[in-house]
Amino acid sequence: MRLIAQTELRRTWRKLMGTARGTLMLLGGGLGIVIYSLAIGVMAFFFGGALTGSDTQTVRLATTAGIVGLLGLVGFFTLQHTVKSAGEPDAADGLLTTVPYEDAAAGLLAAEIGRVLLALTIPILALVGGLAVGDAGVLVAVVALVGSVAVTLLGTVLGFSLGLVTKLVANRSAFIARHRASVGAAVSLVLPLGWVAMTTVPTVQFRVLQLATQSPLSWPADVVLLVLGAGGDPVAATVATVGILSALPVGVVACLWLAARAWYVDPVQPDYEFDADKQTLSDRLLRGRVSTATRVVAQKSWLRAKRAPISVQFAIMPFFFLVYHLQIVILERVVPPTLPLSAGLASAAAFGAAFSLNPLGGEEGVLPLTLTANVSGRAFVTGLVLAGALPGVVVTTLLVVGLGVAAGTPPVTLAAGLTVALAATLAAPAIAVGAGVVFPKFESSSVQGHEVVVPSGWAFGLYFLVLGVAVAPGSLTYLLAVRDLFALPFDKTWLLGGGLVVSIGIASAGAVAGFLYAANRVATYRLD
Repeated sequence: MRLIAQTELRRTWRKLMGTARGTLMLLGGGLGIVIYSLAIGVMAFFFGGALTGSDTQTVRLATTAGIVGLLGLVGFFTLQHTVKSAGEPDAADGLLTTVPYEDAAAGLLAAEIGRVLLALTIPILALVGGLAVGDAGVLVAVVALVGSVAVTLLGTVLGFSLGLVTKLVANRSAFIARHRASVGAAVSLVLPLGWVAMTTVPTVQFRVLQLATQSPLSWPADVVLLVLGAGGDPVAATVATVGILSALPVGVVACLWLAARAWYVDPVQPDYEFDADKQTLSDRLLRGRVSTATRVVAQKSWLRAKRAPISVQFAIMPFFFLVYHLQIVILERVVPPTLPLSAGLASAAAFGAAFSLNPLGGEEGVLPLTLTANVSGRAFVTGLVLAGALPGVVVTTLLVVGLGVAAGTPPVTLAAGLTVALAATLAAPAIAVGAGVVFPKFESSSVQGHEVVVPSGWAFGLYFLVLGVAVAPGSLTYLLAVRDLFALPFDKTWLLGGGLVVSIGIASAGAVAGFLYAANRVATYRLD
């Protein structure tokens, strides 16, 4: 077990120090931890003394908030890391035939605990030091130290066990196996939204704390009250202490039991039997309208995304730029007037990048077959463009129209915003395929524990630059139309029309240039 834990921690360190991206993440994370630790220490120094003189309910609320926050933070991130990579050993076939699975699971759990403690050591010491130096007293600081470590360990064990449960359900559910792409996209969007709600919306935070203070999570506050001599319940304090300490070994045993179920159960394999007479939706849309080669390339892209959604998961990134708008929706319960176009442009950027941003590297091991098949460069690139443009048009239209109606956008302005978004949706895949050919990437990267070829950062940069320039005029005029920033000497309709024409012109030029260059490059590409 110890050797497995040491190996996992050593691998984590090498991943961070072995690449420039990992080193930057380590430096950025370390700087963030130091800043937060200073803030925690200052708050503990000044507010710890005030807490000692507060009433019982205030102490209980503050203690419960700290427990819920630490437990939720550790559990959430441990759950994510377990599902992505830490919940299954590398080279499992060899490892699990060499050592007992209990040792492997315990080693992975110990490594996860080590990572969490390493990240939280400085913040916990800052909290304890602030309480000890301030007016809270040494006894309160000791209780805070023991309690923080215990809650951190409990959160790690709970997060690890929930991650194994998630992996087990994903492996055994036929529904998830058939709809992995849809479920993955929904979870990738819902989890950040829930996290934003938990960390930024006061009403949600208050409701969570209200429920927590009425649950056993508030019982550890009685330990603090007893130390302060403020009338805590000895029975509740004893039950809380025994409960936390006994929950740790029970959680470890549960993790070992779940590891056996998750690792030794064959995943459900959806039935992909080929039926030559079956007419799919893509067949009905494309058959007879495009060449067979183009249709097959588009269908291949969709089928690959359905069966291996991790290969296109990077495309969800543009939707995270909507977090600010979503905060306004949650906090103020109104749809910002700029959200319809922003959501439409995020959809355009996402679908444009999904299938086209790495046309050569995305073929991975079958690239030689693709280049030697009876598929012209133009047919191949057209198939990739259609793969992103067709579903993108549907999603973009629904987002812009639905949010526009919810925001009360005037019909003319909404029509202009929809036109800009649709123009970007149609042009984005062609712009992306050009950027992907200029900066191809063939090396695989580790994504959620799987080796996947993702587009290069340079391709992303060029793609977003060209697409951003294309939509800037239309977006600016839309912003001026929905926001009365200053008085205009002419009708806003003319402003919208002018911005729309310029954006369509730039987007069309970028799309044509990207498409022609990519088609020619694919047709003449030669392997070294």
